[in-house]
Amino acid sequence: MPNETVPVAGEAMPANPSRRFFLSRVGGAAAASALAAAPAVAANGPEENPDVLALGKQFDAAHADFAEAAERVSELQAVFRAIAPVLPPEISQTQYDRLAGPRYGEIYRDPASPRYEDMRAPDGGRYLVITSYELERNFRDGKMPAHIKSLHRIAKGFEAATETALQSSGLAAALSSYHASEWTLRRIARSLSETRARTPAGLAIKVRVTGAYAALGNEERLDASLWLAKSMWSDLEGGEDSV
Repeated sequence: MPNETVPVAGEAMPANPSRRFFLSRVGGAAAASALAAAPAVAANGPEENPDVLALGKQFDAAHADFAEAAERVSELQAVFRAIAPVLPPEISQTQYDRLAGPRYGEIYRDPASPRYEDMRAPDGGRYLVITSYELERNFRDGKMPAHIKSLHRIAKGFEAATETALQSSGLAAALSSYHASEWTLRRIARSLSETRARTPAGLAIKVRVTGAYAALGNEERLDASLWLAKSMWSDLEGGEDSV
C-alpha cells in the first residue's frame, strides 16, 4: 500500500479519504484543533458540502436558543417552588418505607426539572406518590372504598395545585420552550450526522456539533457518540478497508 501524505490544516481532504487519513487527522486533541482551523474551501481541492455548512450554522443558532431557554427555566424554578404545594404525607413516602406505604404509588418526578429528575427525600430515597391516575386505573368501576376516595381527593387536589403553580409561575411555558429547543438540537445534530462531509472543515463541524449535543446529558452523549462514529465511517466510504 503506498504511503499516504497527511494534509496540514488548510489543505483539502482526498477525494476518497481513508480511515488512516481520518485517524491521523482526528486521533487527538491537536488533530481536532487542526480540523477546527481548516477552511471550508481549500485551494485546488473539493468544496465542502453546502448542506454541512448550513446545518452547522443552524445548530449554532439553535444552541443559542436552547441556552436561553435553559436559563429561563433556571430563573423560574425558584418562582415555582415558592408557590408550589407541599407534597401531602397522606399520598407520599420514600422508597425505603415502601412496605408500609401506599400500594398505588409511583416514583415522583420533580415537576420543575426539565430532565424529569426524581424528587429526593432528606434520607436520599426517591419519593413515591399516589396519583389519581393510578387510583382510577385500579378502581375503574368507580366503586372506591372510603379511604381510597379520600386519597383520590387529596391526590387530585395536589395535582391541580401543582399545575396551577406551573402555569402561574411561567415555568410551564418555559419548560415547553426548553423541550422544543432541545428537540431542534437533536434533529439538526442527527441530520448533520447523516450528511457527508468533503473536507477537514466539514469533519470539524460534525465533531463540534456532536460534542455540543453530547454535553447536554448522558443519553445525549451516548446518541452523539453513535452518530459520530457512524457518520465518520460513512464519510470514509470508498477509502481503504484497513488501516
